[in-house]
Amino acid sequence: MVLLFCAVPILWAAITDFRKRIIPDWTWIAIVLFGGISAFLLPHPTLPQRIVGFLLPGVCLFILALKYGGVGGGDIKLTSAIGFCFGLYGLAAILFFALPPAYIYAKATRQKSVPLAVFLCIGFFVYMGVFIC
Repeated sequence: MVLLFCAVPILWAAITDFRKRIIPDWTWIAIVLFGGISAFLLPHPTLPQRIVGFLLPGVCLFILALKYGGVGGGDIKLTSAIGFCFGLYGLAAILFFALPPAYIYAKATRQKSVPLAVFLCIGFFVYMGVFIC
């Protein structure tokens, strides 16, 4: 399945975000490319769902970054790329599994900024295990 190819860039983004607090550009670009390929091969999510999944988190996270800080540009691009690849509903499910552990980690370590790609990776693998397999 094409969407399983997203595992490598998401995992690499998580590793580098945890170690260096940076998300390489090739990771989100690869995810968008896999999403584009899957748009032609899979009927779901539909193209409008993919577009909304790309735009909505990007705009929301960008506004949060401007207002409060703590959200990096790499996090915004990676979340938007995942939204394009999996559509709005898939992204919502991934965030459902990603954000509670991110919140717990932030509270436990008393950090305002967390390596979001790590938790997006966790959410991605739980999503793939629960909904795809």
